Amino acid sequence: MLDLYAERNSRVLLAMCQTTQRSDTFLHRDQRGSTEICGSSDIHCSSVPRLPTTHPPTLTPSHNMAPALDSSASQQFKENLTLVATHEKKLELKRSACPKPGPGQALVHVRATGVCGSDVHFWQHAGLGPWKITDCTALGHESGGEVVAVGEGVTNVSVGDRVAIEPGVPCGKATCNFCLTGQYNLCPTVDFYSVPPKDGTLTRYHVHPAGWLHKVPKSMKWAEIALLEPLSVCLSATLRAELKLGQPVLITGAGPIGVVQLLCAKASGCSPIVITDLSSERLDFAKKLVPSVNTYQVDTKKDAKTAAREIVDVFTNAADMGVQVMPEVTMECTGVESSIHTAAYATQSAGLVFIVGVGKDFIQVPFMELSVRQITVSHLFRYSNTWPRAIRLVAGGVIDLLPIVTKTFPLEQADDAVRHSADRTKFSVKTLIVDGEE
Repeated sequence: MLDLYAERNSRVLLAMCQTTQRSDTFLHRDQRGSTEICGSSDIHCSSVPRLPTTHPPTLTPSHNMAPALDSSASQQFKENLTLVATHEKKLELKRSACPKPGPGQALVHVRATGVCGSDVHFWQHAGLGPWKITDCTALGHESGGEVVAVGEGVTNVSVGDRVAIEPGVPCGKATCNFCLTGQYNLCPTVDFYSVPPKDGTLTRYHVHPAGWLHKVPKSMKWAEIALLEPLSVCLSATLRAELKLGQPVLITGAGPIGVVQLLCAKASGCSPIVITDLSSERLDFAKKLVPSVNTYQVDTKKDAKTAAREIVDVFTNAADMGVQVMPEVTMECTGVESSIHTAAYATQSAGLVFIVGVGKDFIQVPFMELSVRQITVSHLFRYSNTWPRAIRLVAGGVIDLLPIVTKTFPLEQADDAVRHSADRTKFSVKTLIVDGEE
C-alpha cells in the first residue's frame, strides 16, 4: 500500500506541475487548455464544415477553434479529421486545420482509438446520464499516439515519443481534497475528454495537457496503447476489490470490460473463475482468451435465484473439492438490474459484489439478501493512478490485450466503426480505429 501511495502522489504531483501555475494561496490550473490561456483543441459544429464528397472546404477562422499551426509548420501535417456526435443523434466526420499546442500542452498524432460503449450511447441518445450534447461533441477516449509538437514549458514528453492519453484531467487545485488525496477521478470539475462539453480523442491530431500523457516503451503497439484505457478501468476495479491468489471470482458480462476484467482476474491468480453472458459467441471468445475460465450462459427465462444456484454449481464442480464453493467476489460488468440480482444471490456471505458496469439511474436490489448475509456492494467511477502500472503489465507481457480487438477501421471510416460496434447482429468485442500503419 505504501508503494501504491507513493506512486499515486508522485503521479499527481507531476501532472500538477505540467498543468497548473502557483498562485499566492493555491495551485491554479491553466484552464486545462481552454481558449482563454492557450487555445483549445475542440472542434465546434458551428465553425467547422462537414466532410465533403469532393474537395475540402475552405475553413473560416473562429475564436472557438484551436489556433492552427503556422503555414511553415503545418506543411508536414495532414488535414485533421474528427468524428463527432450531434444533438440530432447523427455521426459526422469533420475536417479542420491541425491545432497548435499552447504552454503546457502537447500535440499528439492519434494512431489508434478504441470504440467504447459510451461513444455509442452518446451518438444514439445525444447524451449519457447527466451529460447532454447541445451541439456536437467529438467522440473517443481510448487513444494512443505519437507526440508531434510540444508547447512552451513541456519537459515530460518530446517529439517522437509514443504516449498513452489519459482522458480525465482534474482541476489540480490544492483546495481540492480529491486531487490532493490521489482520488482525482472524483474531482468535481474533472475534464473528461469525450464527455460534453469536452471534445474527445477520436481525431487525427489532438492537443492534450502534457502532464496527462504517459510515455510508453517503443515496443508497445498502437493498439496496445489505446487499450490501456479499458485496462485502467479493470485494473482500478481489481485493486479496489483486492482480488487475490486462489480466490473464487465471478465475472458477469463478457463484453469488452468483462473480458479485460477476466484477464486481470487471471493475472491476479484467482481460481476458479466463472464468466457469464447471454451470448454463447462471447463466452466462446472468453474461453479462447483464457482457457481455464468456466462459462455460464444466462437464460432470461430463469429467475435470479435459479441462475445463482446454477452458477454456484459451476464453481463447485470446477473446484472439485467435495464441498460447495461460492464466489468470494463478483465483478459485475453489465450494470443490468437482473445481473446484479443474480450476483447478490450467488456471492458467498460476507463477500463482495463489485459493480463495474454502468446502469440506470435507479434500480431495485434484493436488500434483505445483501443485508442478512453481510454482502458488501461497491462501485467504480473510472480510475486514478493506474496508467503507469497498466503500461508495465502490458509492456512486460503480463496481460495481452491484442486478442480482444475483433475489427479494425481506418480513421476515414470512423463513423462506420462506431456503427459496427453498435450492431448487435454482428459479433464484436473491441472495435479499433487506426490512422496509418504500425
